[in-house]
Amino acid sequence: MRKILWIILCLALVGCRTSHRFVALSPNSPAVSSPDTTALPTFPAEALYVLGAQWEADSLLQKEVTIADYIEQELIRLYPEKAYKGYVNKLCSVADRLLTDAKQHPTLFAPQRQELTFASLPNRPSLESTGNLYLSIDSLSLAEELQTMAFTPQEQAEWEVLHALVDSEQPLMREAFDTLNISAFEEENILLTLLLWRGPRLFYRVLQSKARAEKLAYYYYGEATNNGHPGDAFKHIYVNVLLRTYVGEWISHAIMDVFWEWKSPNAPCDYYMDMHNNIIGRQTRYQDFTESNAQCADTRYWLQWAENVQHFVQDSVNGHRQGWDKETPTFVVEPAAKQVSELQYIYWGK
Repeated sequence: MRKILWIILCLALVGCRTSHRFVALSPNSPAVSSPDTTALPTFPAEALYVLGAQWEADSLLQKEVTIADYIEQELIRLYPEKAYKGYVNKLCSVADRLLTDAKQHPTLFAPQRQELTFASLPNRPSLESTGNLYLSIDSLSLAEELQTMAFTPQEQAEWEVLHALVDSEQPLMREAFDTLNISAFEEENILLTLLLWRGPRLFYRVLQSKARAEKLAYYYYGEATNNGHPGDAFKHIYVNVLLRTYVGEWISHAIMDVFWEWKSPNAPCDYYMDMHNNIIGRQTRYQDFTESNAQCADTRYWLQWAENVQHFVQDSVNGHRQGWDKETPTFVVEPAAKQVSELQYIYWGK
């Protein structure tokens, strides 16, 4: 009898580790339906970032488990109705196929850059990059990162809320993410591969760039930021300016032209408009948009870039309106888009 009690005690201790990194499910936890292992569900971007930052900040945890396995285990604990064992590897395989297909079937919009692969995750393979961008991301202190990104007070407050969760000694609970009020950070799946590959710093820069583009598009254009309107063009041009600056040109292409297009498939009119306008922000007009104005030295540079893009979009000479709608087929849209100068943006909404 004493031996049986000792075994039960040992099993209880194993299942209830005191580390804040893992939490055993209570026997009284409500039953959940089995997750669909054929699906690639999305999860709150804030949760993905916090889990990645936790692993990166804990040297002991890094010796126990890879970042991929840690994030997967925690997602299963926090979201048992949709996360499942093998989810991360499946997602990385999808990312590899998308990038391979993009390389084998290049478009006019793809920069001639190095290959990106997730096949060897979770070892986070190195990638030859332009300049020292990735080295700087890894070497900056957190304080330097905040300065580099030129956070607004609100952005810094949101960042501090997330890092309070990263640094907390208490177990992470789902309610912590359900009650966060960072509206611009949505649910993600495919971008998880970037977090595994380059770490939470790059992942956060992507989230922040998207958030800034959404907010400033709404500031300039109100609700007219979709369905082919000039505000839609502004949003795509501007987010590409930010992404090229913060994560490099090739990864900007992977995010905007490959990953997010896969996540939210578009009608031909939207797809070719977005692809064309992406390259304007990322390549053909990038230098023009990022020129600094000496008279605006006290302005956050990314706000000045937004103003530069907005002035470009407002000038009708720079726009090329197409007579498309959601029903216009690809064989009509594609050749028309190819005829537009790479120095002009495309829009089709009235």
